[in-house]
Amino acid sequence: MRFITLFGVVLSIFSLFGLSQGLECWKCSAATSDEDCKLKGSFQTCGSPEDVCATVVRRFVGVSLVWKQCKQKQACWNDREQNWDKYGLKHQCNDNLPSSVCCCCCEEDSCNTEQSCTGMSTANTCSLPPTNVHNGRVSCTNGNNVGSHCQYSCIKSGYYLHPSDSTTLQCMGNGQWSRKAPCCSLPCPPYAPFDVVWLVNKKHKERVDAGWGSFGRAMYRFWQMGKENYRDGRVFYSGEVIPELGWHLNNSFGILNWVMETTQKQDQVTDGLVNTGKALRYAREKVFSADTREAKHSDVMVLITDRNSDDDVKEAAQALRDDGILTYIIYLKVKTADEPDMQQMLGVAGEPGHVFVVEGDIERVSEQITKELIGHVCDNIC
Repeated sequence: MRFITLFGVVLSIFSLFGLSQGLECWKCSAATSDEDCKLKGSFQTCGSPEDVCATVVRRFVGVSLVWKQCKQKQACWNDREQNWDKYGLKHQCNDNLPSSVCCCCCEEDSCNTEQSCTGMSTANTCSLPPTNVHNGRVSCTNGNNVGSHCQYSCIKSGYYLHPSDSTTLQCMGNGQWSRKAPCCSLPCPPYAPFDVVWLVNKKHKERVDAGWGSFGRAMYRFWQMGKENYRDGRVFYSGEVIPELGWHLNNSFGILNWVMETTQKQDQVTDGLVNTGKALRYAREKVFSADTREAKHSDVMVLITDRNSDDDVKEAAQALRDDGILTYIIYLKVKTADEPDMQQMLGVAGEPGHVFVVEGDIERVSEQITKELIGHVCDNIC
């Protein structure tokens, strides 16, 4: 299951966190060992189009040298596949050869810091290739045996492979496929299958409603809305959750009557408290429940508030993230609002890049945040 450079004039992300950056990898050149690389190297922020961390170990007549750096994904994958090219009767990446080249790739921040990339054991087969491709098909040259290439394609009109550079998988000598299997999907964007639950603090509803409405309008401009692509839910709360004002993941259509019927009630529900932790637990248990989540949709929760929480949020928010739900917080900062508690907001969002403090006209930033969210959903569409 499953925002981030914004307009500085209208968005303040406090200096405690700074602006979000690219992938971070460990970098060293011609180190004599992994330990020497850690001693002499440093972190490097990758620039476009570098999107993976690479480790390369070259052995020259028994002497090994280590390079670690950012690298473009396809280039790294191509180098990694050469690990299993034949060098005489052995593979190119092999500890038993006097000269050898090994390449390893990984895609998370700092993932190559402790990564060792040396001669690898050989295998005869990989796991069975992923063949159950919805709206697609796969053809392999030699089943799941080492050296086999599996070609993926989409058979339904309008559907395309994602990622587009993953048309072919190779069974490598370590018993692993060269990359994850692709899926067939509609173009993303504008078709971005995801579910979003809006957690809305009703203590100062006129400001929060303005923020919520702004993001809703932006989504309708950039997404192709439809029952297969988008569902949303609403959780309104103050000291307690107010179930009669919200709804669950009900495809978000035909709600005009609901809005008209509940507008008057919304003015009557605030009790002066803001218990965000309680609302997070409600969202996890009642809205993102096992029987309502859709396996092919990314799951997102967006908290919009202008007040710090009166109860603890960290444990409830962590439980949502452990369930694979992306969590964001948008704090509407105006003169009469609380000074935002940045540590509390980080406890909700889990990472600085998911925390937004907005001042001024929220309309001017909602489109950018929406585009960032689309980008994440599309990157993880499979």
